[in-house]
Parts: sequence; C-alpha cells; structure tokens
Amino acid sequence: MTDSGLPTSEHLEHLDTDTIADLIENLLPAPEAHRAREHVKACPDCQQTFDALLELSADLADEGRTDIPMPADVAEHLDAVIVSESMMRSSTIGVHSLAQIREEPRRHLPKLLGAAAAVVVVAAIGVGVVFAIKDNAPANTADTTPTTALPTGAPTLSTTDVGPDAQRWMENSGGTLLNGSADELACAKNFAAGRPNPQLRLVQPAKVDDKRATVIGLQGGSAQDIQVFVVTGCSESGGVADPFYDTTVTLRNR
Repeated sequence: MTDSGLPTSEHLEHLDTDTIADLIENLLPAPEAHRAREHVKACPDCQQTFDALLELSADLADEGRTDIPMPADVAEHLDAVIVSESMMRSSTIGVHSLAQIREEPRRHLPKLLGAAAAVVVVAAIGVGVVFAIKDNAPANTADTTPTTALPTGAPTLSTTDVGPDAQRWMENSGGTLLNGSADELACAKNFAAGRPNPQLRLVQPAKVDDKRATVIGLQGGSAQDIQVFVVTGCSESGGVADPFYDTTVTLRNR
C-alpha cells in the first residue's frame, strides 16, 4: 500500500475509504485518480463503497440546503472531533474546523462522514436529534456561505482548480452547461466529434494558468463520470482545439 492509500498492485488490495472519498471529491492527483478509478471498476467491493459514499454525499449535501439548525453543543463537539482527527492524520487536505465546512461545505463532506457519524450518535443520546451539517450563524451575522452561482464570462483558475470547479458548475447546472460564443461552441463540437463519446456536457470559457482557454466536458463511461479537457484555440474564429490538460470528475447528483 502506498502513502496515498492506493494499492501497490492493481487489484491486490482494496482502496481505503479515504481514498475513495478523495476520488469522488476529485482531490487525487490525475495519475492516482486514474488508477483508483480503474481499480473501483474492477473491484465489486470498492465499487459498492464508492456507490454508497456517492449516494450518502449527495443525500447529505441535499439535506445541508434545508434550514435545519445545528445545536451549539453539538457544533462544539463536532469541532473537537474534527480537530482531533485532523491532528492525528496530519493531512494537508484535512478539515480542521467548522469554519472550513462553512467555506467549502460540499468539497470536504466525505472527509467528515466518520467524525460526523460519531457526533450524531452522541447527539442522539444526549438531545435526541439528527441533524444536517449547516452554518448556524446568528440572524444578525452576515452569511459567509459561498453562493452556487454559475460562472459568467471567463473565470480565472489554475489547472488544479479545473476538476473541482467543473464538478461544481455541472452539479449546480443540473448536469449540462454550454457557454461561450457560437465559434467557441462550434470548436468544442468539432473537438468532441473526434472522441469515443462525443456527447458535450460542458463548454466554459476560462483563463487557465494565464492562458485564454475553453473547458470542455464530455460524457464519460458512466452517468456520473465526465471527462474534462482544457483547450486553447477555441476562442478564435474558426479555431481548432489544442488540449493541454485533462481530468475526470464524478458528479454526485446524477
């Protein structure tokens, strides 16, 4: 087993839950994500874990949109559990407090499942409640939760942002988002036509790593998987797409 949790040989060992959660959240580097995805496809047990986490992540994210306040004592206990877990794991990706949940409530959700489950048990015994993770700021405090607005214009991002941002855009749009000029859309369609699955799911103008680019998403091998490419050339009239980055993302609401 490697430090990242991936097996040393394709199918000798199961992936750990954290690795599968990171795969769903598109937090793994591209090579590790590819190996993990291939392992899940070939391993029934890991596929079952993947499906269960995917469904639970989507369900909890939906619950988090409803106005269900978290009791203050439960929030404090959850903070303590998360801090303890973070210190033990010493992870650079780990969640350290509820402040981070409020900043990026969906990206970190699978990381919280174990800790949150323990707190739910404590809360159920103490106060008899089941809750969804949600900011419980006082009424006179400004809401700092990020909006889920779809991108406008050509947002600026880096290649490391492409996967998480493309995932968020598509989940917020219902699964398909086609932006850009007529020339850009035509260029994306020509690019898609040369691929095994030419179904366009995403076209978004962007500035990626200081390059004027177009983010193109094509349907992957399953309903949840989207192949994402970053290309240059489509912003020009009659341009031809020249890809310089690609990744695969998994939608949680499909």
